Amino acid sequence: MFGTRPRSGGGPVRPRARRIQYRWLACKTLINKVPPGMPFRWSINPYRGCTHGCVYCYARATHPYLGLDGGLDFESVIFVKADAVKALRRDLGRPGWNRELVAIGTATDPYQPIEGKYRLMRGILRELIDAGTPFSITTKSTLVLRDLDLLVEATRRAGCTVNLSVPTVDPALWRQLEPGTPHPYQRLRVLQRLREAGVRAGVFLAPILPGITDDRRHLEAVVREAARHGAAFLWPGVLHLGPGVREWVFPALARIRPDLMPMYRALYRGRDAAPFYRESVLRRVEELKTKWGLPTGRHAVEPPRGAEADGGVAGGAGRNGAGNSTPLAAGPLAAGPVRGSGPIGPRDRDPTPGQPVPVLPVAAMAGVTPILPGSWGTNRPLGTSPGSGPRARPAASAGERGRGPSRRPLWPGHGDGRRYGSRDGGGGSQQLALPLPGA
Repeated sequence: MFGTRPRSGGGPVRPRARRIQYRWLACKTLINKVPPGMPFRWSINPYRGCTHGCVYCYARATHPYLGLDGGLDFESVIFVKADAVKALRRDLGRPGWNRELVAIGTATDPYQPIEGKYRLMRGILRELIDAGTPFSITTKSTLVLRDLDLLVEATRRAGCTVNLSVPTVDPALWRQLEPGTPHPYQRLRVLQRLREAGVRAGVFLAPILPGITDDRRHLEAVVREAARHGAAFLWPGVLHLGPGVREWVFPALARIRPDLMPMYRALYRGRDAAPFYRESVLRRVEELKTKWGLPTGRHAVEPPRGAEADGGVAGGAGRNGAGNSTPLAAGPLAAGPVRGSGPIGPRDRDPTPGQPVPVLPVAAMAGVTPILPGSWGTNRPLGTSPGSGPRARPAASAGERGRGPSRRPLWPGHGDGRRYGSRDGGGGSQQLALPLPGA
């Protein structure tokens, strides 16, 4: 974990847990319009901030709009959108709503631990289904399986895609880069369960970090496991540094690999890595997708356009005008029983081939691009009525922030949050500890 050294016994020193603060955020409308050029026009983010604490998160730049910082505050001061379901019902009932694709979770994880308590997503999914509105969900959480019944119904009635974010399957990197998330193989097990239920689901291999996760061995490990767990698609993306993100990401990466920082400064003259680098990495991923039988080409990540009567989602045409309705190749797709034990899953061992995963026909798949939300509102402490909270932008007090790790934090307090499944006062125990294949 960040800011820690291994114990002599081999495990990382676990820093002290800190208090996580939850506040209400006034919500007059839930659907946000996104900037032009995205593969979708609308987004939904039921929460602001995220306890996952991923160091590379582009959404860190959104917390300053609320008078807070993008480091510790982003991870420990979480805003819950009050009356989100009622606001969505109003949005969907407007005469001008054309039932276009809505991307859920573009600036927060909609299934982070607090969702176990407030259950906003069940109401949101029900409203979208009843309105015949297709949607995609991007998450790292196992809690998405709580709503499997609604996802199956949405696949049949409206169209739905679930994107499991799996940037790495390396246990050491996972602990450093995503300290508050489920183990990567838990996410892959979620993927397998979704596919077995007939839900379109795949993997976001993003962000790819130059010099850290961009080598062929590392990329192939993710592509291989995505295929073995039945992924309908895999979408790669190289690290993007939008405004307000570089100041948090660069110090974090410098703690992990200080030797790489000159390269990062050279590659990132702007928001994106140099074109030659992006093209090289993405071409490598396309080759690996071909090797492991996953759909390739830009058309493989286009948004779904509707649902077929048999429960599959009809494929939309890609940017080149070609749809993709070819079933995944059956050869290399096999679930890997994972050796090891514990509630998280494998710590330091690779999976081995095992029983095959049922492969379902798939069409063109949805891809989600990072965006910023379009509206904010006011905030107030949880437990107060919508009209009673302060309208100022309060910053977390020192007591609320708690104590940071004692050894080399990436920024003050970073990484001293929750491990997956910890009790943080926000429903952390609601995360689902899935049995891993062969465990």
